[in-house]
Amino acid sequence: MLVIDPKGENARITGEALRHFGAVHVLDPFGVSDPGNASGIASAAYNPLDRLTPDSLDLGEDAASLTEALVMDPPGQVTDAHWNEEAKAILGGLIMFCVCHEDSDRRTLATVREYLTLPPEKLRALLELMQDSDAAGGLIARAANRFLGKADREAASVLSNAQRHTHFLDSPRIAKVLSRSDFHFSDLRHQITSVFLVLPPNRMDAYSRWLRLLVSQALQDIARDAEQVAPVAASATDPTSEQGGSQRLKAPTLFLLDEFAALGRLEAVERAMGLMAGYGLQLWPILQDMSQLKDLYGERAGTFIANAGVQQVFGVNDFETAKWLSQMMGQETAGFQTDSYKTGDTPGFSNNLTGRDLLTPDEIMQLRPENQLLRVQGQATAVAQKLRYYADPEFKGLFVPQDP
Repeated sequence: MLVIDPKGENARITGEALRHFGAVHVLDPFGVSDPGNASGIASAAYNPLDRLTPDSLDLGEDAASLTEALVMDPPGQVTDAHWNEEAKAILGGLIMFCVCHEDSDRRTLATVREYLTLPPEKLRALLELMQDSDAAGGLIARAANRFLGKADREAASVLSNAQRHTHFLDSPRIAKVLSRSDFHFSDLRHQITSVFLVLPPNRMDAYSRWLRLLVSQALQDIARDAEQVAPVAASATDPTSEQGGSQRLKAPTLFLLDEFAALGRLEAVERAMGLMAGYGLQLWPILQDMSQLKDLYGERAGTFIANAGVQQVFGVNDFETAKWLSQMMGQETAGFQTDSYKTGDTPGFSNNLTGRDLLTPDEIMQLRPENQLLRVQGQATAVAQKLRYYADPEFKGLFVPQDP
């Protein structure tokens, strides 16, 4: 599984138990899961450029997927679309140049950031070198030609936009966890592996692109691996299957995406909700309310609901989300009796039927803290109890207790 773990709590609580099953990689640039490096274990690292090779026919596509993750398109701000597309174009060219012409130890996004912040005369010299490059099927030269063909003011704006989207790479801590690869995301399909991405909430705004980058790369690596190795059903006694010397786990890979809204709109995630089940992948996005999903994906927000096998809801505090849930749950038929009295006549009564929400919005907002609404696709919504790992006896001994 891959887990976005903002406070490092999941890694601290479950990491020890998970190591009995397989490898555990905690990417924690700011050390919040292990304050003061008490364990003496350094953060794991992953370099997205490690899997890019100069002779790959997919180099242009791989570079483009990186730029999609780096450049965040704010929802509804169409005025930025041109500048963001041009920023992606020059970033893609610089990434391909780095992969094709730098030594292996310099093939990192920190080097790409170094290119973007060169003095004007040195940057122009670099772009002229790119024009002379015939690597990547000429794509590097095309990216340089596209940029150098712009008027000075437009080129300056494009460069400024590319610099803005890569500013987070100036952090030595982020650069360090992007400097090498201790694992491959494709391992998630072949070995019992747990990857934790730890980024504290107070740094989420500044460094959320790091999360976008790794989640996007994980999705692409898993999809690419699934396309290269045809799946074979595993036997009931063996959790893995083998074809061409490569093993694939029978169990699906889980992406637990806490702080889902911090990722911004990410096309790779939207595609994964509808298509990735065939690749053995399950997404579990965590949202504060429905408005977060609608703000990010607009009318496409329904894609997430329509493809959700399970919906789990608790702690609802806003009326709009409660109203949506109430409507989704439907109504029941309720009967009531009305009595009528008229002086001098025999009292009369009548029976009536009406529809009533199974749970009204205010009833949803007043659910007890230990309860949740649980809806499995194709079944009625149930009011269920939440699991409490720290209190339920079946979890005893399987987690590391934390200080209150």
